[in-house]
Order: sequence, then structure tokens, then C-alpha cells
Amino acid sequence: MVVGAGPTGVEMAGQIAELAHRTLKRDFRAINTRSARVILLDAAPQVLPPFGQKLGAKAKSELEDLGVEVILGAMVTGVDERGIEMKFKDGRVERINTVTKIWAAGVQASSLGRTLAEQTGAPLDRAGRIGVNPDLTLPGHPEVFVVGDMIALDNLPGVAQVAIQGAKYAAKEIHNRLHDKAPQQPFKYFDKGSMAIISRFNAVAMVGKLRLTGIIAWLMWLAVHLVYITGFKSRVTAVLHWAISFLGRGRSERTTTEQQIFARAALARLQGGATDLVSAPGAYDAARELMETTRRQELEALAAEEARLTDSGARGVPTEQR
Repeated sequence: MVVGAGPTGVEMAGQIAELAHRTLKRDFRAINTRSARVILLDAAPQVLPPFGQKLGAKAKSELEDLGVEVILGAMVTGVDERGIEMKFKDGRVERINTVTKIWAAGVQASSLGRTLAEQTGAPLDRAGRIGVNPDLTLPGHPEVFVVGDMIALDNLPGVAQVAIQGAKYAAKEIHNRLHDKAPQQPFKYFDKGSMAIISRFNAVAMVGKLRLTGIIAWLMWLAVHLVYITGFKSRVTAVLHWAISFLGRGRSERTTTEQQIFARAALARLQGGATDLVSAPGAYDAARELMETTRRQELEALAAEEARLTDSGARGVPTEQR
């Protein structure tokens, strides 16, 4: 079970399905890994909202072809050691029994953002990101720069390139101030595109107005990651590992670590096993019901807005230029 149908969740679900159905199918005498259920769950109405509706629909179709069960519009309301409880928009509650659960859904911004907002009066968005000036400084505090996932500016996505470019901009601005140089123009994000790999020879890519799928997008994904690897030796090693992983059946994931062995040994020493680590379910809570409904509405609105920003090309564009 993978919770969260963003890039991380899609890549994780696709790789798990490939491992189960292709790589590990001959490794067990008593387990048929090809019959394993791989489920991707999200409260949003589509897969990969930041990639737009077209690529999201394509990714969903490709995952289903791999044998991944994609469940959308279902919000996780309960988790224990034996499974997940999910609630649909119509109020229907279902449970999926699963021991393996991977959380790949979105997270809130650092609590530091709220602290800064309380002390400076800067606004916060629904994800807890703090509103900044066009030069990445806090309103009324030009000495404080904020970069990365914590900023709310021109609907910029929470990806690595925003953090990298923002950090370079802030560093240069500080350098200019120390050397009495003129300030820079307002920060402008250069979108290098977004990619997500689904399985061998299959990915989705969004570069400018281009929307690519299949092996072309997969090759682009490999090339981009290769460019950002430091050192010729490391690049050659990466290519060899990829060749083994994608062309053959050898995968480095087929490893039992010492941590897993120690964890299982520790659980065996508990009187009730893993059950001792899980709290008992509580009684019905009306306040929780209202909170779940509100949270569902927020997640649906956020997913719809992410898709709209991508499809309309409004992401990273200052409000006054739209």
C-alpha cells in the first residue's frame, strides 16, 4: 500500500509492482509474488496533479497496466499494524488489510514558518508556507531570506530546483549587499521541467509546453539524472547499475539489512508483538468527522489548483503579469 499519488508515490508504486511481478517471481518457493496486490491510494481526484490532467491520466493508465490498483478520492482515516482504513467522499468507509504501508503523501511545511509568521505578520498559506517578497525576504525584514519549500510565492512548486535557484539568488543578494552593489531584479524561477518514472522504459515528462510519455520521457529522465551526478567515474558506475537493473533482473533492493533483522528480533520480545506499539481505537468523535471533511475539501481543492496552474502555465508567473 502506497499512500500519495504524487511523483514519489507513483514512482514507488511502479517500482514495487515491477519488483513483485518481474524481479522476485522466481525467488520464493512458497510465495507467488506475481499475485501480490500493489495499491496506490490518494484523496485527490487524479494521479500526479502537478503534471496536469493529461499526464496524470496517462500515468494512471500505465500504472494499472503494471497491475497497480489505483484508488482515488479516498482519504486515510485510520492506520494500524494490520491495515488502513479509508473514507470516500460519499461517506463510505472501507478497510484494506496490509502490513506494508508506505506514506508518500504531502506533508506540512516546517513549524518555523508559523513562528516567523507570528513574529513578522507575514501570511501563511494552507500548507503552512510563508508569504515572501519578490526578493525572497520577509515583509518588513529585508535581512531575513526564506528559500525552498517554505516560501509561498507565485505558486512555485515545492521541488528541488526552486530551493536551489532561490538559495543562489539569496546568496548573491547577500554578497551584493556586503560589497555595496546594486540589488538584483526580483527572483524569477526558471522551470526546467518535471519528470516521474513509472517503470522500465516508461516515464512522464513535462518540459515547458511539451508533454512526453513512454520511452522518450524515460530516456530524458535517465539523461537528466546522469548530468547531475558528480564525476565521470560515478556516472559510468550509475550507467552500469542502470543496465543491470533495467535490462537484466538484478536489483540492489533484494537485500535483507541488519536493521530489519534487529527490528524483527525486537518485536518478537514484545508480549503482544507489534500490537503493543499501536493504540486502541477510540470512540466516535464528531469533531474529528468535521476535521476529516474539511481536510478532504482542502486536498481536493489543492489537487485541482495544482492541475489548473500547470495546464494554464500560470505557475511561477507573478500575479500582475497574468
